Amino acid sequence: MRYSTIVGIDTHARKNSVCALDTKTGEITQATLSADPDQLVSWIEKGGFAKPVHCVYESGPTGFGLARALVEAGVPCTVAAASKLPRRTDKQKNDKRDAQWLARMAAAGSVRAVYIPTPEQESLCHLSRLRDEAARDLKRARQRVASFLLLTRTSYTLTKKRWTKRFYEWSAAYEFPCEGDTFAFRSKVNAALRCEERLREIEDEMERAAAGSPDVSKAMERLLCIHGIGKVTAFALVCEVYDFHRFSKGSAFASFVGLVPSESSSGAKEARGPIAKTGNSHLRRLLMEAAGCYSNRVKAVKLEDGRIPEAVRAKVEKCASRLKKRRERLRERKVPANKAKVAVARELCEWIYYIMVVPA
Repeated sequence: MRYSTIVGIDTHARKNSVCALDTKTGEITQATLSADPDQLVSWIEKGGFAKPVHCVYESGPTGFGLARALVEAGVPCTVAAASKLPRRTDKQKNDKRDAQWLARMAAAGSVRAVYIPTPEQESLCHLSRLRDEAARDLKRARQRVASFLLLTRTSYTLTKKRWTKRFYEWSAAYEFPCEGDTFAFRSKVNAALRCEERLREIEDEMERAAAGSPDVSKAMERLLCIHGIGKVTAFALVCEVYDFHRFSKGSAFASFVGLVPSESSSGAKEARGPIAKTGNSHLRRLLMEAAGCYSNRVKAVKLEDGRIPEAVRAKVEKCASRLKKRRERLRERKVPANKAKVAVARELCEWIYYIMVVPA
């Protein structure tokens, strides 16, 4: 659909810079409004702009609330994928110029839209990201404990691994020569324990949320059949992607994750570099971890599980066999481990897509 007026919006926490571009005459109208969507809708209605009007703003920390409010008010809105926008070359940058540049990019058809989730879908996504934050906090807390033991030249030798029940019993009873060291050590250990408890609470809430949504639990059943994908990764894939059918093919999903090679080719010269990393970094990290599991023994698919369609089970088996062989061939060619893992993760994206779109 051809829009007569494009409204570019540079969003901030307290104010928005807006620029209305008339696509026929090139005339622009700029203003600075509050972050309240009602004020933006009122400005569009009273501005006398040529109809139809279309709004666009970049994806970012302000979320999708503005887009949903505009759509409810009858104003079409596109949330632009920030990583897919053309690279700017101008040396002058401010809020008004940003809004105008975004409107011109939308008028030129250079904006790639992102999916606008419902509030319920976005809430599940927030839960998945919260689990990731808690896992990082736990890793840092444990690293502080390990660093303190190294700093004080204290060795724990009761078991091969730390962070077990035996280790925590030892840490609660161990006394350093100085009382300050004992207090500092136990404080760090207690912080790690609190992080573990927080992580368990979040994972329990994730399981309750998945069980309460038939669509989420049904999609997770398919993903859990794939080797290397557990409950956390399956939940994140469902919440971040929402609907796999919105991708035309598996390579489009891989591009969404950012696991496609960068390219700088010209004429007869073809040059491909590292992965683009211009997609969903949260999913990219999880899928890289899943790809690392193909260096080990691949688990068998439970064929007796009647909840999984036969066509899905067949693709899951083929996926496991194919990726395992791919990893072995890369090892025989002495490809570096990280590079091989990226290659497996890239192909895993396509298998995930085809497994999720197979009709039930």
